[in-house]
Formats: sequence, structure tokens, C-alpha cells
Amino acid sequence: MGDFVECWFDASENIVKALEQRSSTNEVVEVKLRAIEVTSKVLEAIAYGTVILPTAKRLQVLKVWLPFVRVTKPIIDSSMMDCENAVLLKMDGEMWQSLESSFVSIILALPSGDQAELLTQWLENEHIRYPDLTEAFEVWCYRSKVARRRLSLL
Repeated sequence: MGDFVECWFDASENIVKALEQRSSTNEVVEVKLRAIEVTSKVLEAIAYGTVILPTAKRLQVLKVWLPFVRVTKPIIDSSMMDCENAVLLKMDGEMWQSLESSFVSIILALPSGDQAELLTQWLENEHIRYPDLTEAFEVWCYRSKVARRRLSLL
């Protein structure tokens, strides 16, 4: 699994660039969906410690896939509503929830400054509904508050 995660990491930017350049035909939407399914498994392996990546790589994975997933989910959802072959594009809610949980877990394992950067981008984005990073934001706020208290005591 480690080798696959490394290969997926290395190819991620090129995959996202290629998928973003295509128009949203049903075939392209299905390919995007499949890429997200694979990414979900990769992020799950990273989030739960099956594969250990350095902080810089974990941050890079998030910076590549988080915006892509954030923008692509509404496209997939609308394609499922409009398409006659919606069954082909159906992705169950558990997969989206698993992906969201992986994002949160990876974010919370990053240094506070990187967390702040990602959460600021999330709060400023128009696609704030998915993924819901509220849990990561709340934990970051709590940790920041505790750290501030400890520093004031010193």
C-alpha cells in the first residue's frame, strides 16, 4: 500500500490538472468520480496511519485534492440528478463521509500553522458545504486557545 500511496502522491497533480482541463461530459464526470474513489482510499491510508508520509507530503496531498473534491462533488451530485445513467455515477454517502473524515484527520495531524492556512481557505471558499471541516476548525480553535493560555502563564 505504501508504494501505491507514493505513486498516487507523485501523480496527483498531473491527474488533477488533466481532469480539470476536460469539460464535464458524463464520461469525464465518471472518471473524476473514480479518481476521487481511489483518492479516498489513499487518504484513508494516510489518515489512519497505514502509510506514514512526512508532513510536507501530507500537506501537499491536501492542497491538491481538497480543492478538487470541493469543486467536483457538486458536479457529480448534479450529474447524478440529470443523467439517465445515474446508477453508474452513484457514490454512496459513506464514501463521501469517509473522505471527509480522512481530510479532518490529516488536517488535525498537521502543524498548527498549516491547519490555520487550510481552514482559512475553507472558510473563505464558496464550496464550504463539502467537505465539512467544522470539527477540524473547532479542535484547532481549542488547541490555539489552550496554547495561548499556556504561553501567557510563562
